[in-house]
Amino acid sequence: MALVMPLLLSMIIGIIDFSRIYNAEIQLSQAAREGARITALGTPAGFGTADVSVRTRAALSNPAFQGNVSSITVNVVTPAGAVVRTGAVCSDSLNLAQVTVSIPYQKIWWGPGTLTQKAVMRCAG
Repeated sequence: MALVMPLLLSMIIGIIDFSRIYNAEIQLSQAAREGARITALGTPAGFGTADVSVRTRAALSNPAFQGNVSSITVNVVTPAGAVVRTGAVCSDSLNLAQVTVSIPYQKIWWGPGTLTQKAVMRCAG
């Protein structure tokens, strides 16, 4: 028992930590996609950067993450990935909308201190 119990507890804590990270990454990916969608609709649809922030934060539905977004980066980039405009939404259909969302992660045993996801969508202008 003395040899097996520490190994068993380590495995259980590892499974719990991995599950929490996986859940957070899925929700973070959804939030980044929602932000990229609003950024891609952009000026022609009447959306601005404040709308992107509001919708991205709203997409993080888990109460543990709500309001804990450390950064939301909104860029308009070329298809090659070069930044055209920083902190702006799309105004034409020639470029791509890119949103990067980061949240702090409170680990139990192991894992990163910050989780980050990026989403890219074609501008709908």
